[in-house]
Amino acid sequence: MPDFGATDLDGFRAEARAFIAASYPPELKGKAPATDPEAVWGGRAFAGSDDPQIRWMRAMASRGWTAPTWPKAYGGGGLSAPEAKALEKEVAAAGARPALMSFGLWMLGPVLLEYANETQKQEHLPKIVGGEIRWCQGYSEPGAGSDLASLQTRCEDKGDHWLINGSKIWTSYANKADWCFCLVRTDTSKKHEGISFVLIDMASPGVETKPIRLISGDSPFCETFFTDVKVPKENLVGKLNGG
Repeated sequence: MPDFGATDLDGFRAEARAFIAASYPPELKGKAPATDPEAVWGGRAFAGSDDPQIRWMRAMASRGWTAPTWPKAYGGGGLSAPEAKALEKEVAAAGARPALMSFGLWMLGPVLLEYANETQKQEHLPKIVGGEIRWCQGYSEPGAGSDLASLQTRCEDKGDHWLINGSKIWTSYANKADWCFCLVRTDTSKKHEGISFVLIDMASPGVETKPIRLISGDSPFCETFFTDVKVPKENLVGKLNGG
C-alpha cells in the first residue's frame, strides 16, 4: 500500500471538507437521516428529481465519492484506503448523511469489478456510482434459502437470449428496484456447478413482485416471479455455470 504522509492526507482532508461544505444541501442540515427515506437509495424513480438528498448524491457522485475506492475508469473516486477513510470522517464531522445507500455499491459492484467483462463494467458501474439504477438481489427461493445450491429458477439458452422461469423470495425492495442480480439454474444435471449469475431488468415483461407483509404490517421483503422472462445473452456475468 502506498505510504501517505500526514501532509498528503491533510491536503485531501481540507479538499474534502471544503467540497462537503459547499455541496451539502442546506435543507438537509440538522435533519433526520432522509427527507424521503427512499431517496437515499436513488434509482430511476428519481431521474430529474430536485430532492435535496438526490442533489447531495449527485454532488458526491460527480467526484466518484459515492464509491470512493473504485477505479476512476468506472466512475469511482480512485481514492486510496487512507483517503477513503479520511473522506468518511469528514462526512461524519460535517453531520452529513450518506450520499447513497445501495445494494449495487455493497453487493453487486465488487462482483462486477472482479468477474464482469469490460463492456459490462462500463455499462453498469458508472450507473451504480451515480445512483441511477437501484438493484435488488435474487438469491433465496421458497425451497432454497440456507441451501442456496438447491435453487430451481430455470434459465434456458434460447439461442439469441436466455429464458427465465421461477421465483425468488425475501427479495428486499424488489418492488422498488430497477434491476436484479440473480442466481439461476442453467444446468439441471449438476447442483453447485449448474448455477449462473445474470442481470435482469425488472421492467422486463414477465417480471412480477409481491410485497410480503409481516405482522407489523409492513416489510422490505418481496416475492419475485419470473414467467418467460427474456434476458439478453450479454447479461450473463462470468462463466456459464460458474455462478
